Amino acid sequence: MKVTLIGLGAIGASYAALLDAYPGIELNIILDDERLKRYQTTPFKVNGQIQHFTYCRVSDKVSPADLVIIAVKYNDLTNAIEAVKNHVDDKTIIMSLLNGIDSEEIIGATFGMENMVYSMCLGIDAQREGMNVNYGSVGKIVFGEKSGEMTDKIKTISNIFTKAKIPFECPKDMYKKLWWKFMINVCSNQPTAILGANYHFLNTVNGHDMMHLIMEEVQQVALKKGVELSEEDFEAWLSILNTMVPESKTSMHQDIDAGRVTEVDMLAGVVRKLGKEYGVPTPYNDLMYHMLKVKEQIHLK
Repeated sequence: MKVTLIGLGAIGASYAALLDAYPGIELNIILDDERLKRYQTTPFKVNGQIQHFTYCRVSDKVSPADLVIIAVKYNDLTNAIEAVKNHVDDKTIIMSLLNGIDSEEIIGATFGMENMVYSMCLGIDAQREGMNVNYGSVGKIVFGEKSGEMTDKIKTISNIFTKAKIPFECPKDMYKKLWWKFMINVCSNQPTAILGANYHFLNTVNGHDMMHLIMEEVQQVALKKGVELSEEDFEAWLSILNTMVPESKTSMHQDIDAGRVTEVDMLAGVVRKLGKEYGVPTPYNDLMYHMLKVKEQIHLK
């Protein structure tokens, strides 16, 4: 099986290491020329183990992959779509591990929604510092069709992930699961990035109450899209939060620490856009959006 991955951040690198460890999977990592030089000259480690990935340039002519995994940041999505074109044909399955609720449609506008599956990663606590990625829990990848059907695409990915020992789940309510993960990211990534707080501080009474206030705005815009997010869904997130390494940081917190642009446009930006479209007030996301834009200006390197 041929798999192409673009995006060697904490999450992409963690799953790439598992895919590359299985000899029956031919994994290619797409890099631009600048990154290629760095990865060819500096050891790249995942959980202390040096990785020997097969890298290819964006311009390389290759045969199409069975599965393409896009694991870049939201702000790099347009470039990633262009970069994977040589790896995609009409039989290639495309999976996006980006946070948010709109990356599948953005990618599908180029390659066709018939090539896409809806997906997200859940419970992974990977951190990246320099050329080192470490995780305590690899979590799982949740994926499926919007309809919930067990199609050939879903069976193919299940086969690949089973061989690579990547935990996964294929729920029948995949589209709701995607919104549920969106809710989690909106109510946890953004405040931790603003406050400089790790998972320990989220998992407190004040942390829970703060997230609940933010969650209610997502809940209201989701209803307008035909998705019902309940108190049980919020409690399910708190149960997962109990399993997270307390000292670990959300991805947006890591972005601020590293002086990178955040994915606030994908989170609060989308909530605000939908709020305006459907007449739903979003004061908490309005405030977080502007706070994070200022935070970026302070920390951007």
